Amino acid sequence: MRKILLFAFLLLSFLNTNAQNKLIKERFLTMQQLLLDKKFTASLAYTAEELFSVVPKEQLVATMKATFNNPKMQIVSALPKVLSISETFRVQDKFYAILDIVGDQKIRILDEKNEALGLDDRLLYALKLKYEQQYGSKNVTFNDKTKFFNVKVAQHIIAISLDGETAWKYLAIDNLQLEVISKLLPAEVLTKVIEND
Repeated sequence: MRKILLFAFLLLSFLNTNAQNKLIKERFLTMQQLLLDKKFTASLAYTAEELFSVVPKEQLVATMKATFNNPKMQIVSALPKVLSISETFRVQDKFYAILDIVGDQKIRILDEKNEALGLDDRLLYALKLKYEQQYGSKNVTFNDKTKFFNVKVAQHIIAISLDGETAWKYLAIDNLQLEVISKLLPAEVLTKVIEND
């Protein structure tokens, strides 16, 4: 009888974890689709409130609009893939999970005549070095024919919920400086991210 109860408990726990991970993933991909659709304000409904204590919502929206609507920059993105989701854990009064994601972006820079720049251009070469520094040289390639950078972006995303069951919100931590991250998240969460690396 004990074995049956233990099995039932483990099965229920497994099913609950799967349902939770499905919700965490669905909400994250909804946020990403809103970004692809350039619905920047709507996407912020899925962004962790902690970020707004450092960067106001209006400033984030303005930055996203300036980047994605820049006539001199073409950005082609697809929905990222969620590779894994950690177990949900509680720190202080919030619940957290760590998502490992990977996505591909194509970026092309245009000159004053709306012609794509090649790597012989100083600006573009400097941009290549910046991307390599940010994402790793093996994750950045340049297509001489199309003049697109192909950038593979691998990130840790922190999912945050007040009740551990609903309203998961997200914070991408790889693009932020450690000084900023340490202000937004408890040390225990950062430790878990480092352990996941």
